[in-house]
Amino acid sequence: MYKLESFNTDSTTTFTSLLKTKWNELHNNTSTFRYKIDKLQKKIVNGKYLLLLNPDRWSKRRQPEAMNDICQPFDVTKFNFTKVSLEEILFSIEGKDSDVHSVLVNDSPISRYHSLLCPSINKHLPQVVTPDSLELAVQIMFTIQDRDMRIVFNSMCGYASVNHLHYHLLEEQNTLYVEDVQWTHVKGSIYRLDESYPVPAICFEVQKHNLNTLKEVWKVLEYLLKKSIAHNMLITKRSRQGGCDDAVCVVIWPRKSTAGAKPLGAFNVAALELSGWFTIYNSEDFNRLQAEDLENELVKWNIDDFSQLCEEIKNL
Repeated sequence: MYKLESFNTDSTTTFTSLLKTKWNELHNNTSTFRYKIDKLQKKIVNGKYLLLLNPDRWSKRRQPEAMNDICQPFDVTKFNFTKVSLEEILFSIEGKDSDVHSVLVNDSPISRYHSLLCPSINKHLPQVVTPDSLELAVQIMFTIQDRDMRIVFNSMCGYASVNHLHYHLLEEQNTLYVEDVQWTHVKGSIYRLDESYPVPAICFEVQKHNLNTLKEVWKVLEYLLKKSIAHNMLITKRSRQGGCDDAVCVVIWPRKSTAGAKPLGAFNVAALELSGWFTIYNSEDFNRLQAEDLENELVKWNIDDFSQLCEEIKNL
């Protein structure tokens, strides 16, 4: 069990080094993963969108759970992360009042080091952002020295696959398209993506020594939950100012809801795709898809009244 504050710049064991060491040990020496991540093909389309070819992600992953409501109750009879083997737990972080936050391998990884952060894992919380889990994810991002790591969240009806509170941890050296886009000021600490980006989003920059902005982030997420608006979220250290250790960016996409199980053979748009990172399941699509094809799919998930939503958010 680790304390979050033990992962600091002076420590010999950082969050990222521990995750990578444990992940590699399991990947190389066990059968924990449903498939191996070796040399995956990837390319940049039109200087914007990152395409990653991973056929096994389509053919070998666990069947996703059907989601019909963004606040669907936790169901102990269905798969949840307390049912994984002890081997899949990379390490755990001590929380408040003996709470435990676990970092697990994703046994069907998108890319190397793809892992899961499961806040308060034994409390059986549904896949709904909480203020504490949001703060935990941002604090973890502040401890991570590697700017290649991102944390993402998919709500239910926003292509989450498991109804148990979790965030995804992923590493990618390339800058994601959304990380290069300018922001437009809305009010106070609230911004929105420039209208040149195909999918509108609410944006915040959180300073390491001033977490008050997180209260504003939470107000937006709470509002989306109350309005039953599905959403996806990216947490990244690649800030619009170029990225630094003292700032974390949070990008929230309100989006049209999905219902039912995630179709494994379909092209699904969740947090990574909205960020400009697409997992492609076959070489034909990998070679064929152009920026126009990707953007046509992205805009299908735009909510109809984003500008009105921004006006409502101003008054929260």
